[in-house]
Amino acid sequence: MFGFFRMYRFTLSILLLSIIVLSGCGTTNKMDFYENTDSTSLSEEVNTISLNSTEDKIKEILGEPDFVEEVEKSKSTYLIYGKDRDNSDIEFQIVNGQVASYFFSNNTYKTSKKITKGSSKEDVIQEYGENYYERDDSGAKIMGYFDKNQKVNMEFSFNETIEGIIISKIN
Repeated sequence: MFGFFRMYRFTLSILLLSIIVLSGCGTTNKMDFYENTDSTSLSEEVNTISLNSTEDKIKEILGEPDFVEEVEKSKSTYLIYGKDRDNSDIEFQIVNGQVASYFFSNNTYKTSKKITKGSSKEDVIQEYGENYYERDDSGAKIMGYFDKNQKVNMEFSFNETIEGIIISKIN
């Protein structure tokens, strides 16, 4: 997988198949937009779990994950909740015992402003404002926000509606 999805090593085969246009589109790194995108405040985004939550807190709230994936190269662990690895409900990347990013593509989970899978781009703009960037990632349309004070990034992948949401620390 490339760019956005590869960076976070999420297993999104089914999601990618549904949103990637197979006519070779390029990939743009989100950090290319950092300097020219105004900051947007991004608070805790899923239930009582947020970036920097501990692995134990996740397990306390959601129980044991359905799958655990260890990635030696990036020294991270992925806690995957859902029916199968390729179609998860929510995934957490754990680095040094804390959440570094999380992804959801199921309307069970919502952002703090009630955006979820199936929401429209207009819904996102209404809730998070006009300070966003847009990019293509291997054919997927991505819109994103930076909270430069908290060093957080939130991206929405969409086709006609939101297909997935990722919240991550900015290194």
